[in-house]
Amino acid sequence: MPGTNPDGENVEMQTKDQKMAKARDAYKSGDVQASRDAHAVGVHSEKHSGSASDYVKSVVFGGLDGITTTFAVVAAAQGASNGFDNNDKKDGCSGGMTVAKTALILGFANLFADGFSMGFGEFLSSRAAMDHARGEREREEWEVENAEEMEKEEMVELYKEKGFSDEDARGLVNIISKDKKLFVDIMMVEELGLSIDLDDEWGPLKSGAVMFASFIIFGMVPLFVYLPQKDGTTVFAIACCATGVTLFILGAVRGYLTAQHWAKCGLFMLMNGSLAAGISYFVGWIVNSIVN
Repeated sequence: MPGTNPDGENVEMQTKDQKMAKARDAYKSGDVQASRDAHAVGVHSEKHSGSASDYVKSVVFGGLDGITTTFAVVAAAQGASNGFDNNDKKDGCSGGMTVAKTALILGFANLFADGFSMGFGEFLSSRAAMDHARGEREREEWEVENAEEMEKEEMVELYKEKGFSDEDARGLVNIISKDKKLFVDIMMVEELGLSIDLDDEWGPLKSGAVMFASFIIFGMVPLFVYLPQKDGTTVFAIACCATGVTLFILGAVRGYLTAQHWAKCGLFMLMNGSLAAGISYFVGWIVNSIVN
């Protein structure tokens, strides 16, 4: 999309998300020229209610929690089955079929119950954060309307703490305070540390839905392997591999979206899930041994 920059030169226009993606790629590759090119490209305003990066937290935490907790149930069932004695096995209380059924029943029950809890919790926390930010904004708007000079002095002191001289701080505040909405916007971030989009009323619901969907989708990975109800040991090995690969991919995507080393993030996610599953496996084995 064509456009012009402040100097009147023709430049290609793009959305903020597109420009940010190019800048991140340039940073990761250490390409200074690509970084300059990304910043030189114009940006056209695009009204939207959130972008993919807004929901990274919900996707990552939902997916990690979903696959880890569900696989923990599977690992506990497998660990407990290895503690059955010979009489149990003769009576059909162990073996692949029993472990598979146990993993599927408990796994799916845990998956949807925990998924709903996680999604609803994300919705409530996002809504609470939005309500808090809205209340603070209303207070700041009232104070600017009734005690603007005092608010300006607070911002001057804040900028002086950041290293600005008194003259520069006052000049900066005098400029931004000419637009009261902009002044309040900046105070919300600089003074209160709040940068929540108050215009997106559906934001909390969307965050909760993304958390729930991520939890369910990733959590189903180890359970799908058990659907044929084959030999428990073989299926458990396949489930371990599928879960490990998914955890690594989830971590790698998180690393890419947060401008971190994708391999390190992938390995960290894999290690976290492996430790959780290992603990669950041995707890299942120990508890079953004690009970028997």
